[in-house]
Amino acid sequence: MATDCPSSDPIAFPGSLSHEAQPLRVEVVTEVDSGSSLFVEWERLAGQRLFLAPRWLLTWWKHYRRPGSDLQIVTVRENAGWLIGLAPWYRRRTWWGGDEIHLLGSGEVCSDYLSVLAKPSEENQVIHTLADFIPQQFAGIDRFFFEGLDASDVVMHHLASAMQNRQYEVKRLPLLDSYRLALPATWEEWVSQLSRSRRHRVRQLWRNQFDTGKATIHISDETTLEQGFSILVDLHQKRRNQMGQPGCFASKRFHGFLKEAAHEHLDSGQLRLQWIELEGRPVAVELDLEEGDTCLHYCSGIAIDCEYARPGWLGITAAIRHAIDSGKTTFDFLRGDEDYKSHWRGQPVPMVNLEFVPPKISARLRSQVREVVRMAKQQAKRILRRSSKPLQTEGHSSDEG
Repeated sequence: MATDCPSSDPIAFPGSLSHEAQPLRVEVVTEVDSGSSLFVEWERLAGQRLFLAPRWLLTWWKHYRRPGSDLQIVTVRENAGWLIGLAPWYRRRTWWGGDEIHLLGSGEVCSDYLSVLAKPSEENQVIHTLADFIPQQFAGIDRFFFEGLDASDVVMHHLASAMQNRQYEVKRLPLLDSYRLALPATWEEWVSQLSRSRRHRVRQLWRNQFDTGKATIHISDETTLEQGFSILVDLHQKRRNQMGQPGCFASKRFHGFLKEAAHEHLDSGQLRLQWIELEGRPVAVELDLEEGDTCLHYCSGIAIDCEYARPGWLGITAAIRHAIDSGKTTFDFLRGDEDYKSHWRGQPVPMVNLEFVPPKISARLRSQVREVVRMAKQQAKRILRRSSKPLQTEGHSSDEG
């Protein structure tokens, strides 16, 4: 049974600044499930953008919804009913009493390239419709905070400009970069692009481990997904604990979310969970997500007691080789500042958080308090850096050499 439940009757707004534009219908949907018509429309609008699709975001909502939070998915439709825009938002109440709007998929899950969806060629109408709708429908909101955006995202850039024109305060806060590797047509072509020493080591590693049969690659399917996921949790946690970090799976919410998301995306053909055994023992594991011609390198782990075999190199090179052999054109290391990403020729992609604060006194006062807290945290981090190497505090969890 479909559960698309708009919180109010549809409101019509002019879709762009052009007088010729047809009015669009806007709704706030507070409930949706995989059996609803909106789920299907949302999937179609998201296309190959996995982190913006309902399969990922509604699984996140199932595990990360907190008391007092509710869905606020804004849909924009043509008069004929076609969905041309969707803002995957939710509302939450902060400890100091103000209501905020956030993107689904935010927080420790590190969903990269979040945004507002708009049908190509209809972006202008969707942006201005949302910009007119927000001050009326969300008059009680003190803050809109959007995490994990590509700094070059045109839709979010123009939405920010439109909100500034409506007297909203807009802040762009830099994040750790994500890293993307453009893949050539063949494995040998990619290896030849590496530094001389790294190129030699990769070829030697494959000859000594994979070509001899000492190292074997295992790919999870329906019957082995539980086994592969258990290996991922075990190797990831042991490695992170060795580094003095809690590890992603210390969070019960994250563990439950990723396990369910893995099943969902295996069913849709978008998951590749591989582990590598060296002489019969798991030493490296990679959980990658596939969206069109891009491989998203999401989470990994390595055995902590066999560094002599370079398990991180075994895992990442096997993942990259599979991506090349399967016709992918991009290998996305995602967000995080680990050195290995640039060592494997990944190029930085600037990322930002975006904040809108409405022109009302209570919202601006809370914004000032947040700014003081943010500056204090930055100062504390600078002090820590003087005494020790900083731990990575955000980004995706990989353990590569």
